[in-house]
Amino acid sequence: MYSFRNPVFKAHAMEAVRMNNPPNAIPPQIWREMVHKWSDPSWVDTSDKNKENREKCELKSTCGSAPLAKYKLEEIKKTGREPDPIETFRKFHSTKDNFTTPKAQALHAGMKAKEAEKLRKGEDVNKFAIYGEVVGQQRRKRVLGMGCGVSGLDVFGSTSSQGCSKKCKEDQRIEKEKSDEKMRMMEE
Repeated sequence: MYSFRNPVFKAHAMEAVRMNNPPNAIPPQIWREMVHKWSDPSWVDTSDKNKENREKCELKSTCGSAPLAKYKLEEIKKTGREPDPIETFRKFHSTKDNFTTPKAQALHAGMKAKEAEKLRKGEDVNKFAIYGEVVGQQRRKRVLGMGCGVSGLDVFGSTSSQGCSKKCKEDQRIEKEKSDEKMRMMEE
């Protein structure tokens, strides 16, 4: 709607003139209703508040309207594995050259540093746990940097000490297979 609304609203200040200049793609009656709604003081207030909030945003996404689940499915088809949260964070918070904000860059650097530290110490690298340590657990039923519809349970698994998410179990299985393979090679 932005592409329809802004040219008319910038060219014409009066509501009556705006109503009489609909874009070709929108029927005049519908356009008049839209202009009336956009001119309502409560709509203008909400729009201004939303604009302020967008300007304060510390993490900007580059994914557009593509949902995280769609990206993950495409990666599974392409690579045969689900992308880890650190890869996903980078994909959704960077352009070709840079991160979208300094905070996104700092969070990613923190995750990579934790990963390198665990590798250096010879510890297991659980990228989901690293993501949780650096970015933090869910707030308001959302996980920072993961988009809408992704809960803490999806990323971090159960909060109980006995619970383990599917991803956690899969990571453990893969690590065990690698370890078993190394042991077999050492025995040969």
